Amino acid sequence: MRKIIAISALLLALLPFMAAAQTSPDDPAVQAAKEETAVVFDLGRFFGFLHTMEEQSPELALSRDQLEELYRSMNELKGMQRVEPDSAERLLVYFEDEVLSPDQLMEVDQLAIARMESRETQSSTQGTGTGGGQITSYIAGGAFNPMTDDSKTIGKDFNAFFEYVAKQLGK
Repeated sequence: MRKIIAISALLLALLPFMAAAQTSPDDPAVQAAKEETAVVFDLGRFFGFLHTMEEQSPELALSRDQLEELYRSMNELKGMQRVEPDSAERLLVYFEDEVLSPDQLMEVDQLAIARMESRETQSSTQGTGTGGGQITSYIAGGAFNPMTDDSKTIGKDFNAFFEYVAKQLGK
């Protein structure tokens, strides 16, 4: 009898993970999670856009103070297992309102628009990728930090920019 109770308890504990693993891209929970977490992915892409700006627009180079602030924030993000949408939104607003100059912000926005247009063109011909593993983990209440996923472009871009910033600051 105790074995049945133990097995039942184990199955109940694993139920959320099993359900999350069986979600399909058309599942309403997956769609809702994608909408909720879009800002986290936006934050991750933001760092890649800053790196592109640094490489392509030297006249808009980040100051030492800006680099210090970005480094501090990125270091915190690297240590987070789960980035919540509210935190990502606050951080993006802070960067946009307090850290970047208007010209830098305009450049980042232009890079984001160009990327979005490129993705729309690709998705109409190839289909879209969803970051399914990350979304499934988010739904299950587990780890969710696309910026630390080196297997994805966001993670690679984040790490490349982090290394760039660290080098610029001599860290």
